[in-house]
Amino acid sequence: MNNLDIRSPVLHTFLFFSLLLWLLLFVFAKMSLVVSLAIALIVTFLAVFVLMRLAAGFVLRSFKCSLANERQFPRLHNAIEGICVNHGLDKPDLYVLENSKGNAVAVADKRSQAIVITTGAVDGLDLIEIEGLLALLIAKCIDNRLPKKTAEAFFLRFPLWSIFVKGKKYKTGVLDEDFRGTQLTRYPPGVQRALLRLSELGTKMENSPKTTSHLWLMDPKGIEGEGTHPSTEERVLALEGM
Repeated sequence: MNNLDIRSPVLHTFLFFSLLLWLLLFVFAKMSLVVSLAIALIVTFLAVFVLMRLAAGFVLRSFKCSLANERQFPRLHNAIEGICVNHGLDKPDLYVLENSKGNAVAVADKRSQAIVITTGAVDGLDLIEIEGLLALLIAKCIDNRLPKKTAEAFFLRFPLWSIFVKGKKYKTGVLDEDFRGTQLTRYPPGVQRALLRLSELGTKMENSPKTTSHLWLMDPKGIEGEGTHPSTEERVLALEGM
């Protein structure tokens, strides 16, 4: 398989349940080794495939967000449409989360993308900063690794695999997304301003599932420079001169 990640909770889930089902069929159902193994692999593969198709919707619902009405949030829709049209990109679905903090998150599957922005960010950022924020989110959406990251967030919710969340580091990926987001906007310093303003508003998401940390634009634990995100200062300095 391309880009096989041996640490992926999706792979761990597949291997664990394949083994469990194989043992049940081989030991208790008295099937032959080859037949029981083939059935276990096929059934588990289909089950994991279906779960992966459902993962993005499940993760999105876990944020308890609502669709951003175009009449209620015209500034958001106008800004995101401008970026997408200028670069020939599909417009992601746009949601808002009632929260006074400044943060945003992106999720995707192979068919679609969605971004969620807190009302604190919507109200607390000016137009230039909003465009910078949206550029960063669109950069996350066009990353072909986002569907995989979203699926991992879903499978990591199972207690059996939660131990692996500490090993999933995305700090380098965050900086890469920042660079791509800066290239999408007409005013690169707006990205820096957006990052700084979000940090000022506070980024901690009290009720966000811990397994979704790597999907958020800013660290949802509100801790600078730890876990899945570099510090805001490091991210802003990395964009100097662009």
